[in-house]
Amino acid sequence: MVTKYVQENGLRVILEPIENSVSVSVGLWLTRGSRNEKPEEYGYAHLTEHMLFKGTEKYTSKELARMVDRVGGQHNAATNREYTCYYINIMANHIDMAVEILADMYYNPLFDSGELEKEKNVILEEIMMCEEAHDEHVHDLFIEHMLQGHPLSHPILGTSKIIESSNSASLRGFYDDNYRNSDVIMVIAGNFNLQKTKELVGRCFAAKNGNSDLVVMPAFDSPQRTQFKHVKRGIEQVHFCIGTEGIQRNDGDRWALYALSTILGGSMSSRLFQKIREDAGLCYSIYSFHLSFSDLGLFGIYCATGGANFRKAFDLITDECRLLLKKGVSATELEDAKTFMKGSLALSLESIEVRMGQLAKNEIAFAKHFSFDDIIKQIDSINRDSFMRLVSRIFENKELSVVSVGKLPSGFHKTANFGL
Repeated sequence: MVTKYVQENGLRVILEPIENSVSVSVGLWLTRGSRNEKPEEYGYAHLTEHMLFKGTEKYTSKELARMVDRVGGQHNAATNREYTCYYINIMANHIDMAVEILADMYYNPLFDSGELEKEKNVILEEIMMCEEAHDEHVHDLFIEHMLQGHPLSHPILGTSKIIESSNSASLRGFYDDNYRNSDVIMVIAGNFNLQKTKELVGRCFAAKNGNSDLVVMPAFDSPQRTQFKHVKRGIEQVHFCIGTEGIQRNDGDRWALYALSTILGGSMSSRLFQKIREDAGLCYSIYSFHLSFSDLGLFGIYCATGGANFRKAFDLITDECRLLLKKGVSATELEDAKTFMKGSLALSLESIEVRMGQLAKNEIAFAKHFSFDDIIKQIDSINRDSFMRLVSRIFENKELSVVSVGKLPSGFHKTANFGL
């Protein structure tokens, strides 16, 4: 059973005791991410995430790491475009330590200038690593060129120039503006005593935090997208994303969207995997994806293939999208996709960390909890009419965009058919 409440200081708490578990997953979720950065702060959300591990008033960074490591725990963090999370997975009898560590990191980060200079170098290495990981880099470029002018468009890692120019004072300013109790959710799933854990969280997270006034971000125009963008790289393959507008995360058609992504490119039996990899032998990796945010969404397809095969792969992918739009889906194919979705969900929820994350993400997106049975009902409610309504929303009368990295034959964009 899930328990949810709000403390007097504004911090939300969600607790899910799970019988027969030997561990707990403790997560601190901030409903602020890279989209909340000002232009001169691009990369600050991610850099701040790193710095919370680099020492507090009570512990050095090495001590923080050793405390978790010596009991076989796992601690990590992630920065998203719309949230930031810090979490510790640990044996159930060490829950007190996990909650206390996260509270200390949240309330008392040092932002030591010496540690910051070292961590800036780490981030700069991460930026270079991402740019050389072409399968990852093309996704950042895809978002950038699909959402030009929107605060979601810039890379989460930021730019080398801004990271290099950051200092303790500027980072502390970002922290004060964004790390507020009203924007924080404490989530715990696993084996714990409910009443004792309520008291533990109340004791560790009793203080106020951050500026009292929410920082108002500047207004932005509707995003503009580029139809074709190619970045030359001296590599053998072309990594590319094909896509169009999607739907926002709380849209009523989101379950049909999940089914579309499953059928088109979500598994080894999906249409694109079978057509492009198995039948044509043009690639090793191909899949569809959807990015749903609070105010908009993107739908895309990723593939990597040799330059000589790029045009053929592009044509086969777009032909498959047109075929789905024109001919629809069989009852059997739709039922198989729904069964796949239910099975994947069931397996994922075997992980305590996944269950903790699902609680947080549902609270961020919908301000409510969905049980396993609730989600199964939503999946079962998908029918061919609702599925095709969603397919029409995504593909009908749409122009696709293509973003690619690698070596591309000249003249592609002048002869290719981007229309659906």
